[in-house]
Amino acid sequence: MEISKYAMSAIAIFMDGDIRERVHRELAPCSNNEFIKRYCELDPDFENVLKSEFGIDIMDL
Repeated sequence: MEISKYAMSAIAIFMDGDIRERVHRELAPCSNNEFIKRYCELDPDFENVLKSEFGIDIMDL
């Protein structure tokens, strides 16, 4: 499953700004999938948001 730029824009709204910026500094440029995987390493509870709000299972990325 590849996360589109449109889905990523919606997902980003739910992210913590400080963590999001940290991941951006660490990985950019990278794919949306790589970004989300790293974000979830730093904020494991975000996997629940991905599942409940977007139907995304981190294991499918």
